[in-house]
Amino acid sequence: MRDKLRGIDFAALETLQLVYRRKSFTAAAEELNIKQSSVSYTIERLRKAFADPLFVRQGNGISATERCIEIVEAAESILGTIEQAALPSQFDPLSIQASVTISATYLSRSILMPQFVRELREEAPGISIELITGFTDAGEQLLAGRADLALSPVAIDESGIHGKFLFEDPYFCLMDRKNQLTRSELTPESFAAASHLIIHYGQKWRPIYRNVLQSRGLKMQVTMSTPDPEDVKLFIPGTDLVVAMPSRIAQQFATGLYMCPCPVPAIAELNMYWPARLNQSPLHTWLRDKVVRLATELPDI
Repeated sequence: MRDKLRGIDFAALETLQLVYRRKSFTAAAEELNIKQSSVSYTIERLRKAFADPLFVRQGNGISATERCIEIVEAAESILGTIEQAALPSQFDPLSIQASVTISATYLSRSILMPQFVRELREEAPGISIELITGFTDAGEQLLAGRADLALSPVAIDESGIHGKFLFEDPYFCLMDRKNQLTRSELTPESFAAASHLIIHYGQKWRPIYRNVLQSRGLKMQVTMSTPDPEDVKLFIPGTDLVVAMPSRIAQQFATGLYMCPCPVPAIAELNMYWPARLNQSPLHTWLRDKVVRLATELPDI
């Protein structure tokens, strides 16, 4: 068995892991910036080493064998252990030099990240932070190694990913003060019939309140959609548009506008997720603890 495993290095295990997560040799090659033939050669070596096909054709894609899933889980553990071993044995925030990538939604970037960055600049100036946009693809970013931490309202329930609840935030509505809807209590029916501005964050995101309305048999009028929450400042004033968004975001744009609770139950939940490979990392444990503390210190709504 040892003879068969000779030549199976960390790069081969990372390639296997990426093909498994991407479910594609081509996508894995593109992400690794290598030729697809190189990926195929690596997988073929692994097939011989483990005496298993690892991947089989299924329709237009590939599907991992049960043995492949077991090997990927073991590979994640091995790669995580090696990554941790490469870190200093004693963690000192002031002296550490590291780069951390965080996948973050607008809510987390605007509410948690400012204080997070301020504290890092004082306590760990050698840490550089890269923020990337993440929403429905946050889990994929973590598993592919493109993110070390994800702050997302989308539930991620995949092997190899750990998570922790941070806080929840009810939805509020914003509209121009001259909007006729401000003259009486906003009801689910009048809310559904309004001209809506939808924030889709550049992702395949369906607002929570839209599902609630649909469950009550109420059809919603989407007049305009945009990926950027800051467009609220541009398109709500002077129009009949209504936007619903988490209260902590709505408060940032409420100046000069009318703000009221969303008339249907809708709550945004922010969670923190991280890959199993970083679960025991002193640096990343320290960073996650900081995020949790900052979330608990947020003022009440």
